[in-house]
Amino acid sequence: MRIPWARFTALVLGFAVVLFFAASVVNAQSKVPTSAPGKTVLRDSDGNLVSNNEFADIRMANFHYPDATVIKAYEDGTVEFRLQKVPQEGMLAPKFSVRTVEGKTLTPEDLNGKVVVLSFWFIGCPACRDLEPKLNEFKAKFIGDDGIVFLAMTADSASDVKKYLAKERFDYLQGVEAKDAMRSFVFAGYPKNIVIGKTGEIVYWRSIIRAWDKFEAVVRTELGKNAGDQGVSRQASNK
Repeated sequence: MRIPWARFTALVLGFAVVLFFAASVVNAQSKVPTSAPGKTVLRDSDGNLVSNNEFADIRMANFHYPDATVIKAYEDGTVEFRLQKVPQEGMLAPKFSVRTVEGKTLTPEDLNGKVVVLSFWFIGCPACRDLEPKLNEFKAKFIGDDGIVFLAMTADSASDVKKYLAKERFDYLQGVEAKDAMRSFVFAGYPKNIVIGKTGEIVYWRSIIRAWDKFEAVVRTELGKNAGDQGVSRQASNK
């Protein structure tokens, strides 16, 4: 059976991205100290203490960026690792529309005032597939909450996604043929997991997720906020 050239090219590119992602994970793991003499301290860019899992998540948020972790060694043997800021966090998310696998169109107005949990993926991505069962479990924690939307987006066609979902479970609302919508976020590599707050601000930007407690804390904090009390509206994004 011949594979169409466009599909073959997409598979090759996807495989290359996955290989690069895997190599970056190994590199990031090597930077997480495990046996430094004395005390090891891990901090985010604001100086807050973070766990090993959160350290790896932040470090891999933009795994194509040069590592800018600041390392300090103190006289008492303490070694401190301080991460660079995730630059996308604090920015307004771009406005986008996307067609769902059911054929409906999801618009910015549908998302206005809601917490939006995004996952960018594609069918040939092993790292994406490995993450899906945990994303399903995570989504289940918020069943019945109308203030949150879980949306997965892929450039794959509706027909291909339907075939995939017939075999693999992925409980997010599925946005298909979403190349333009995803591109507006200016990201690199899959998977990408993002949380947009009620005011349209990006509050969480990760690739891999290991610190699920942090992920949940961010979402619940945003759900507890009143969009009307915030100074920015999602509708003001990109005006």
